Amino acid sequence: MNILLTNIGRRVYFVKYILDLKKKYKNLKLYLADNNLNASAFSYKETFKYKIPKISEGENKYIKAIYKIVNNKKINLIIPVTNYDLNILSLYKKKFKLKNCDILISDNKLIKKLLDKELCYSFCKKNNILVPKIYKKFNEIKNKKKLYIKKFKYGNASVGNALLQKIRREDFNKKNYLIQDFIHGKELHFDILNDFKGNYLSSCVKEKIKMRYGETDEAKVLDNKNFIYLAKKISKIFKHVGNLDCDAIIDKSGNVNFLDFNPRFGGGYPFTHLSGFNFIKAILDLIKKNKIYFPNSPKKIVAAKGISINLIKRC
Repeated sequence: MNILLTNIGRRVYFVKYILDLKKKYKNLKLYLADNNLNASAFSYKETFKYKIPKISEGENKYIKAIYKIVNNKKINLIIPVTNYDLNILSLYKKKFKLKNCDILISDNKLIKKLLDKELCYSFCKKNNILVPKIYKKFNEIKNKKKLYIKKFKYGNASVGNALLQKIRREDFNKKNYLIQDFIHGKELHFDILNDFKGNYLSSCVKEKIKMRYGETDEAKVLDNKNFIYLAKKISKIFKHVGNLDCDAIIDKSGNVNFLDFNPRFGGGYPFTHLSGFNFIKAILDLIKKNKIYFPNSPKKIVAAKGISINLIKRC
């Protein structure tokens, strides 16, 4: 099996997790693509590296580069690990399928909804998924003492997010920004895995402890039936393909408010993986038509070595 990871950047751990599977899948070959040949994930000698253009250089140029790798190296599976190429790759699923290459990605209609925070908000409200209220006009703000979050409409990794102590009329002038209620509580991270037809396979929920540059450095893995129920609900509504990376806040009343949905593997996945839920292996087993296995509950404690993760606990 030949696997291609696009825009791999600094996801060193993700490369390691796939290489670990070479013991089971002895014919597995891993190909890495990024626009920077100095990307930290390129450090593994057991992989094949390719420099690809940025999406901003032109979508046709980007797709031609990916298609050339797929065609020449007979790639069986493409896994994108950032938001940058989700939209364009989702448009070419059928074309790559003709080359016997699956792309672990949802359909373009869903991708557009999830990457646009305003569309995602409306979609969640329509489907009774709890989300912090978004304000479109200044006169909608009634309680001036509340705290609000100002964020990019198409934001990624919390870049540009700002906590507002006071709302001003000019905060609504920029089209690419959204004003949203700030929810007090504990930060949660959901990984929800679906198969290629959008059916639920598994999920893992964590409480975030430490964050850095949008990545989770430390977390507790939670064994909570209510959270699993929520994960299954979202899986059924979204019908996404592959992993859905979800950020949420649980308030003092126990209400879980969802903040963002990234239809890909995200920065919290290492805790899912190291707690015993190997989503990557499950995807490969799906393709190979092998039986898929997940543990009944996460491992109690897992220490990570060589990557920026400190501790995983079960609570």
